Amino acid sequence: MKERLSRLFKEPLVHFLILGLVIYAGYAWLNPSDESESDLVIRVGEGERGWMRTSFEKRWNRSPTPKEMDGLIQEYVRETAFYREALAMGLDEDDTIVRRRLSQKLEFLVQDLIDVPPPTDEQLEAYFDEHRATYRAPDLITFSHAFVDPDMRGAETERHAVTVQEALKNADDPTSAAKELGDPFMLQLYYPERTEAEISKLFGGDFARSVSELSLGTWHGPVLSGYGVHLVYVHDLEEAPAPQFATVQDQVKQDWLDEKRLQLQDEYVKNVLATYEVVFEDPPDETPAPRAEARPEISE
Repeated sequence: MKERLSRLFKEPLVHFLILGLVIYAGYAWLNPSDESESDLVIRVGEGERGWMRTSFEKRWNRSPTPKEMDGLIQEYVRETAFYREALAMGLDEDDTIVRRRLSQKLEFLVQDLIDVPPPTDEQLEAYFDEHRATYRAPDLITFSHAFVDPDMRGAETERHAVTVQEALKNADDPTSAAKELGDPFMLQLYYPERTEAEISKLFGGDFARSVSELSLGTWHGPVLSGYGVHLVYVHDLEEAPAPQFATVQDQVKQDWLDEKRLQLQDEYVKNVLATYEVVFEDPPDETPAPRAEARPEISE
């Protein structure tokens, strides 16, 4: 046995294997792997502290005190440790919230990295011409209304509205007549120079659209809102002038840049999806098996 071991240790191949093991063990001892360090060491450098400080300043509009900074660091260390432990336990797998959060983070990263070259004046003017209606200021409507309260009038609401409308047409002052002939109303009866959007906030979209289409100088109705029935007199409709490029150039530029960013983002999404193959697996056949028919009883 001793002779066999002696001959074995004299083999060059064995010497090479032993030497290799010694070198590998020595290197591993002198140079611990980065992976082990990354798992067990939490580094808090100037970059991390700067990020914490900036986040605090954005939220509170001031720099953190030394005590607050220490608290931020301790929270960062705790969160990082728990994050690594959760990854080690596989808690990120098949988690809808984690998947959605990472997807959103990639979206935000792509948005930050998209660099749109500044547009030329020709591009902005062409964009303005294509979207000219977007930059037109809203028309201003001045109107009075008389209210007919369905809770007060009940089944007679429509008939009473017709009676009030005839009386209003014979009145000299529409605004005064609306107060005298209409039912009490919690809001104003006269509205000078209001946009359709402003009227919509007060009375609802259907009411605002109806008022914007009425002719001037006569009583119209009934016009319905969430409050009830109205009779409306439009005093004036001030149409906004056509927009000029010079007055809205800054807004046009911002809208152009936003649209280009969205286009580039959509292209990125399409390119990413194009690298994947989507396989729709057939759902399991859940059709219940047919029941066996009951055997007829055989009488003896």
